[in-house]
Amino acid sequence: MKVAFVLSALFTSVDANLKIVGGKEAVVGQHLYVTGIRSSASGIDSCGGSLIAPNVVLTAAHCMGHGLKYVAIGSHYNSGTKDGEQITIKQEIKHPKYNKKTSSYDFGVYILERDSKFPVVEVSFDNVEADTPTVVRGWGTTSSAGSPSKVLLEVGVDVVNQEQCIKWLSGHTGVDGFSVDDSMLCSGGKEGEDACQGDSGGPLTVETNGSAKLVGVVSWGLKCAEKNKPGVYSRISMARDFI
Repeated sequence: MKVAFVLSALFTSVDANLKIVGGKEAVVGQHLYVTGIRSSASGIDSCGGSLIAPNVVLTAAHCMGHGLKYVAIGSHYNSGTKDGEQITIKQEIKHPKYNKKTSSYDFGVYILERDSKFPVVEVSFDNVEADTPTVVRGWGTTSSAGSPSKVLLEVGVDVVNQEQCIKWLSGHTGVDGFSVDDSMLCSGGKEGEDACQGDSGGPLTVETNGSAKLVGVVSWGLKCAEKNKPGVYSRISMARDFI
């Protein structure tokens, strides 16, 4: 991550656009709910998302309002039309409590022009405890100043105690006004493993026996894959009424 991610190609200050660092290529055809969001049907993904209903994609609110008009669902690649399906976005809705200055409640949903044929991911509103293993996936850059990945990547990161995360990141909150609050959860903080620019809006999941449950949305962070600088995710359990 940079200094609080947000669409690496569209933003320059906070790293509100994470990438996957220290991960591996995801298994083709296994995580079909993972969605890329782009300006044209065959264009490059600028943000990520998750298919939570046949015609609804959950993403980060900060991804919205930048001319992204299509979603690519079920694709292994960050551009083109060789696999998956590309669907026009009909409507975008930000969480009513979203605060651009603080990144609180960084949730948004895209309503699609038609239903997707791919399976949705289960949304979990359960509280996620510290040290819970989670997985983040996306097509973001693989280093702070790197290029986006052409294929879907994934990395395992553990949830960080909220008080510890606030302590680790507190010295940087003045940069863009971002700070960790109850609408967020932190995961990662181990050197060499993280989300980064371009992964914004993508899924953070808890996985058991091959079954994924969505618990977070990639929101912001400081740098990428640095020790004691975990990624910050919008906490799904705080968005039950919205979703």
